[in-house]
Amino acid sequence: MTEYEFEKIRDKSVNGETMNRLIEPELVKIVNSFDSKNDCLAYMVGLLAESGCLNKPDRFLAAVKGREEIMSTGIGRGVAIPHARDLTVTALKMAVCVIHEPLDFMSVDNLPVQLVFMIAVPQDLNKEYMKILRVLAEYLRDDNNRTTLINARDEKELYNEVQHIEETMVNALTI
Repeated sequence: MTEYEFEKIRDKSVNGETMNRLIEPELVKIVNSFDSKNDCLAYMVGLLAESGCLNKPDRFLAAVKGREEIMSTGIGRGVAIPHARDLTVTALKMAVCVIHEPLDFMSVDNLPVQLVFMIAVPQDLNKEYMKILRVLAEYLRDDNNRTTLINARDEKELYNEVQHIEETMVNALTI
């Protein structure tokens, strides 16, 4: 990855303040519950669409659901990482959602999820995509990390905690 590509993913400056480009505050939410896994996926695609990274949100949602049909992205320990690479994704972005009422995601360990990280990846960023998935899965294996995220008091605190993950991801992308 070139220095230019790294900077596009990492930061932009607005009024002298550095703003994250992979995970933005508007993409980090705490919700009480969802009626279904599909409702959760649609909600998170909506967040990503509002961020401007999806040309065709319906197509991206179909790609995510298609990925879920192959194998659930519920990786266990209360975590799901729905993701897709698609031609309609214009920028690498991640939405994060803590769900107070655990949601059945048909996870590999059959436990419901409370942490959902949805990743939207442009078609041509396969190497970066794999690094992000690896870093995220490694971070979320730690019980303390998951507990800290789930117990965030509000979305601002959750966003601040997510920044630790994002920093590790960006470092992995520059290697």
